[in-house]
Amino acid sequence: MDINLFSKFSDLFELTFPNMGYFSARRYDPRYFAMMLGLLACAATIVDVEAQDVARFGFTRHLMGTEVKVVLYAADSTEAANAAGQAFARIEELNARLSDYLIDSEVSRLSKTHGQPIAVGEDLWNVLITGQEIARASDGAFDVTVGPLTLLWRKATRRATLPDAVEITNASAMVGYRFLVLDADSRTVQLNRENMRLDLGGIAKGYAADEALKILTKAGIASAAVDAGGDIALGNAPIGADGWSVEVFDLDVEGNLGTEELTLANCGIAVSGDTYRYLEHDGVKYSHIINPHTGYGVEHERKVAVVAPSAMIADAWASAYSVMVWESAILDADNQANLSTRFVERRESGLQETNTGQFRRE
Repeated sequence: MDINLFSKFSDLFELTFPNMGYFSARRYDPRYFAMMLGLLACAATIVDVEAQDVARFGFTRHLMGTEVKVVLYAADSTEAANAAGQAFARIEELNARLSDYLIDSEVSRLSKTHGQPIAVGEDLWNVLITGQEIARASDGAFDVTVGPLTLLWRKATRRATLPDAVEITNASAMVGYRFLVLDADSRTVQLNRENMRLDLGGIAKGYAADEALKILTKAGIASAAVDAGGDIALGNAPIGADGWSVEVFDLDVEGNLGTEELTLANCGIAVSGDTYRYLEHDGVKYSHIINPHTGYGVEHERKVAVVAPSAMIADAWASAYSVMVWESAILDADNQANLSTRFVERRESGLQETNTGQFRRE
């Protein structure tokens, strides 16, 4: 999984955006964004169109600890800028509610409560409802209550040392999606363990991309795409095209990592498994992706791409499949009618790829 393999795509984006509208799907830790850590895992390139009454525009802004890119088709630059501004404002609004890095965010305030039902806003409710559904479906491989472990590993990464085993055990005792109770009638949330802490990092950016795309649609933009740090929401196809061109990691016939081009529209796509964000201790690499069951960062080198009805769903399932045991992840993904998934993992025999849904080759 050589980062140099993908550097040319990143360079291409810097040279051509916004005219090309190039998306690079990366996962960034907000504390290390400036270091540009991450592995380019997929990309969406705007397809050329012929005679039309609209032009293509691209915008980029640093939000939610990452680069957010908006590409849209509009009648003129004024319409495009206004629509993009509304989309970015919506993402800023969501960050203020859903980021556990902000002590006054709605999710951080909720994390300070215990044993009592707390009424929450629509956005936090929507994310938690979907998060709990995927937590149950994945048997806890995805879990928004992983916050105590996230906090512990963030500190360990800053100190470049492995967390103490006792600390991991204590933090793990506070984790468990079953301790998070949602009441749909009153739209309240209750944390039933002391010192629980919610972390929406595996789902919030996907939700933000979906919501930004909705804003663009309401603003009269018929064709747009939003990339929130690698969680991509795709709207209607550009005029004259069947969809948005998306390049996703792939193994060639010789088993080397490359890319494959897909044509997608009205869906979400997310990639997880960035092996260049890890803590190494005694020769073992612990990923930034934490396994809620063990309390440790996952040790396998795996990349996952998920196409789903929304970027939020793709985001959460990509996280879940990054944690699950290889065989269980493959079996589960193969039974998901609404998901298409690609897995690449480094095994003893070399890189191995498995595909489900539209990723399958005839």
